[in-house]
Amino acid sequence: MDKRTLTALLLMLVLYLAFDQFVWKPQRQSERLAQQHELLQQEPAIADTLDRDASDTQLFLTDSLAVIEDAETHEVELENDYLKLVFSSKGAKIISIELKGYNFSEGVPVDLIPEQGSILGTTISQGGQELDLAKRNFAFTENPLEKSISFYLGEESDPQVLREYNLDEKYGIGILTKVQNLGSVNGIRLDLSDGIADSEKNPKTKIQDYRFFLYADNELLKVSLSKMRKNQPRGSFGSFGYAAVRSKYFTLALRETEPQLSRAFTTVINAETHNPGFSVDSFQRTAKANWEQSFVLFAGPADASLLKTYGPQMENIAERGYNWLRWLANAFAWFLSWLHGFVKNYGVVIVIFAFLIKIVLHPLTNKSMSASLKMQELQPHLHALQTKYKNDPKTLQVEMSKLYKEAGASPMSGCLPLLLQMPIFFALYNVLRYSLDMRNAGFVFWLKDLSEPDPYMILPILMGIFMILQSKMMQPKPVNVDEMDEKQKAAQSTQKMMTWMMPIMMFFIFRGMPAGLVLYWTVFNIYSVIQQYYLLKKHRNKE
Repeated sequence: MDKRTLTALLLMLVLYLAFDQFVWKPQRQSERLAQQHELLQQEPAIADTLDRDASDTQLFLTDSLAVIEDAETHEVELENDYLKLVFSSKGAKIISIELKGYNFSEGVPVDLIPEQGSILGTTISQGGQELDLAKRNFAFTENPLEKSISFYLGEESDPQVLREYNLDEKYGIGILTKVQNLGSVNGIRLDLSDGIADSEKNPKTKIQDYRFFLYADNELLKVSLSKMRKNQPRGSFGSFGYAAVRSKYFTLALRETEPQLSRAFTTVINAETHNPGFSVDSFQRTAKANWEQSFVLFAGPADASLLKTYGPQMENIAERGYNWLRWLANAFAWFLSWLHGFVKNYGVVIVIFAFLIKIVLHPLTNKSMSASLKMQELQPHLHALQTKYKNDPKTLQVEMSKLYKEAGASPMSGCLPLLLQMPIFFALYNVLRYSLDMRNAGFVFWLKDLSEPDPYMILPILMGIFMILQSKMMQPKPVNVDEMDEKQKAAQSTQKMMTWMMPIMMFFIFRGMPAGLVLYWTVFNIYSVIQQYYLLKKHRNKE
């Protein structure tokens, strides 16, 4: 097998392993952190491990909190320029979070709460018992000017349970819970087990895209939905940062403000939506006469720059790939968004972006192609050496190295541009797949959403065709087969086979990729064919 064939096989292996590592397999860093944190069902939730001794406190909940005798459940709305919330008086829960700036393809606003679902139900722990407030009807007072609403049980002037919600100017929902005049309280549990709703009508890759996040004890746990189906994480921690669930584009992230009282979490998979959800528990052995706890719920797009303003490490909820490539992915995301300010079609933006990358890489590609052409010119000399030293491999290697050095050529010269393309490709993969700018961004005709695979696989087919064309353009001049030995014939046969194998392999890899990414790679190959044509023409004119 000659070096060019070996190089091609090596590149195919590298490409396959890279996709296997960065695209198909769950991130290894998350597995390591999960093992360090010992959260994947290796430790029961703290609410189960602590001894809730009823003798330490008196239980007043059942007698003191009478259910309001009101058959009618009230719904009340609260909104700002970004969110429209709907609350239910039963349980003082949120039953709808509409995002005003994001719609389904039919024009219906995205709702982050599943149909018939709710979040932020409350359970109070006291002694050895728990009281779920989900079915209790709360009274409420509204303050639209302050963008706030208060739910309460008991007297308005001195409530026994108070739940206050207030909206900030964007996607933040402040949550305050107070429990008083009920004897000693050991903590509360906030329920988000209904999780996040689907943000697309037919999510085909939710098992890959949907995730649960926990930032606690200065470590980030990131669990894919596929892993949650095998082991649903639960456990305790010392210092709580935030917990979140994310769909492909949106997230519900719960961050506790000071003082931090939460000590445990549990995850679930919603039986109706099959999406991830969670609850946060603040149970403590030491009971308090008055319990007060506050959170901020971020309910909006999984945008890194926006999430960063809501708390430490929250930008990691946005998918940008591995940490060592995040800077490049963020730079690409910014540049594409900036370019979109001038060109309103994201498909055209990607075409322009591919052209600019080709210009940046042109000097390197030009040098690499010149070296490859030198290698072609050396083929007759190489064949002569292989014939002369066919029984002396050691001398053959020495003579071949000497020939390469004298000609200023290298069999590995064509690899560098492709290797440099790999970081660009993987960074761009995460940008084009998970960037909100790409959501429902069309190009032409059949391409209605560049973040999803090409439904008719037209782009992957075009990509394969231009890869074959590019490979054939770079093939050396035909050599008389009668002058070849068996080894040279086998090498030529392998090279011809690789001309077809590589595009076919790339077709099967790319057919499931976002159409925007395949568009980039296809256009880049088209530019490469054009560049190659002129470089070959220039080279022949010199001869």
